[in-house]
Amino acid sequence: MSDTCDENKPSAMVRVPTPLIPAVRELSRLHRQGRTSEVLQRLDELILALDSSSDSTYNATSQTLSTICERLDNLESQLLGESPRNETPETKRLASVEQKIDFITTRMAQFADAIIQIQTGFNNQPRRNKSYNNSYYQGQTVKIQPLTEENLAKRLGVNVETVRKERSSQPPPLFVGWCKRKDTSGIGWEFNAHTGLYHPVT
Repeated sequence: MSDTCDENKPSAMVRVPTPLIPAVRELSRLHRQGRTSEVLQRLDELILALDSSSDSTYNATSQTLSTICERLDNLESQLLGESPRNETPETKRLASVEQKIDFITTRMAQFADAIIQIQTGFNNQPRRNKSYNNSYYQGQTVKIQPLTEENLAKRLGVNVETVRKERSSQPPPLFVGWCKRKDTSGIGWEFNAHTGLYHPVT
């Protein structure tokens, strides 16, 4: 009960030397943020250090206070999820990797834009060029030569007797249709009695 009353009492007014005013303000700010226990621990360490060192000068005390403030700032940054003021090599390396990733991403976006522009240029070419190319390739189509009965059987994946049987057992149009179903390219074949060969049917 008494502890609760003590916590609710207003802070006592204490006169502070001018050089210590910034440090006291910093300690007060940390106290308002609920870090009283951490502040007290650091102050205890400072007092012990001062007591054990009888020849400490004012400059040494100021340096110690500066070090404590810096440690408190780093502690605050860690608690708030921020990076400390003194960056570690790992932090610097991570920042360098992030910069490289950003650069690569930018370059990839530029390449993608260039590819889109090239594709757009091809699509916008006059159609007569395409028709010209198509007619050129159509003119270069290889003409299929007539086949002997043995070669036709190999092309259709059957034996010679099967070819003869199918040709003799059904009319020529049906034989042509049978050849189309067997031919890997879907080409029909008809027998020419004058040449003794099987000619392609388009």
